[in-house]
Amino acid sequence: MKELNPFLITDYISTDYFCNRKIESERIISAIENGRNITLLSIRRLGKTGLIKHIFYKLNKKSKLRLLYIDILPTNNLKDFIKVLSDAIIKDEQKKSGNYLRKIAKLISGIKANLTFDEFSGIPKLELDYKNSYDAINSLSQIFSYFAEQKEKYIIAIDEFQQIISYPEKNIEALLRTNIQHQHKDNFIFSGSNKHLLTSIFSDYGRPFYQSADFLELKRLDISEYSQFIENHLTIRKQNIDIDLIKEVIQYLDCHTFYVQYFFNRLFELREKNITKETIEYLKHNILIEKEYIYYSYRNLVTSSQFQLLEAIAKEKSVKETTSHEFIGKYKLKQASSVNRSLKALLDKELVYFENLEYKVYDVFFSKWLEKL
Repeated sequence: MKELNPFLITDYISTDYFCNRKIESERIISAIENGRNITLLSIRRLGKTGLIKHIFYKLNKKSKLRLLYIDILPTNNLKDFIKVLSDAIIKDEQKKSGNYLRKIAKLISGIKANLTFDEFSGIPKLELDYKNSYDAINSLSQIFSYFAEQKEKYIIAIDEFQQIISYPEKNIEALLRTNIQHQHKDNFIFSGSNKHLLTSIFSDYGRPFYQSADFLELKRLDISEYSQFIENHLTIRKQNIDIDLIKEVIQYLDCHTFYVQYFFNRLFELREKNITKETIEYLKHNILIEKEYIYYSYRNLVTSSQFQLLEAIAKEKSVKETTSHEFIGKYKLKQASSVNRSLKALLDKELVYFENLEYKVYDVFFSKWLEKL
């Protein structure tokens, strides 16, 4: 059997392949064990989903809980939300109980759903048919009643929770809050990558979820600990590398978890016994060349002014004042009002993000490619 690449980029396996996050894990688990909901915030691809899966892994080891994870980023309305949540319940019941169909029969009838099975995989699928918004609202209440009726405690993680703001249904926040606040034995992890939207949901006075959950902002991993984690995995597999070289790569990739994991996943794939500076530079170059056709296509997604601003931010690595005379003059940008419009468009398209009072290009490899233009 081929050896598992230790630098995972798509899923969680066990604590052996997960770096640190001890303080964050303990805080979230403590909140759950003491009956508090928690809101987890960070920029994309910094490890929120991995942390949630890690917490679920640890909780599953120590107690009998029902652990549900749903990502609602692809959802567009309440019906989509109900389907994603219902599918997660059915998947969990199928895994936990041999007679799961009988157990969820009441749930299926309550949410006006038909259960079908994929003809190839045999995986159950729900088909929802709502005539009006009342059907969807009633179905949501039925799902939360189902949670309340179960003996076990449910921990429900809802990723990209800020997506509910875009639903067309009126008072969706109030509707969800009403149902969630009556779940006395169950707890929720609300996770998201849009800090502004997620913070406003839980901290704006007068909104339904106001102060209903603890806040935890996920920061970048400690470079020393991350370097040690990487070195250990390479050393175990008889690949030698200087730890200072690892730190250099992590800093080059802004300690952005996904991009670091991806780089070392590719480095491990080379199976070099002695990893040198030349090996690192070779891989950096190859990754950017491979992705070049994607990055050139980005030019078609933005205006010339927006692309010029993207390039300028990338060359600076981070920018505090995008409308300063120095920055505009250095990169021959248009007037400040034009830069502000371009910046807003890039933020909306999530090509740029704002963190620690600085603007950065979201995709680290794209940023490195732009630097070389």
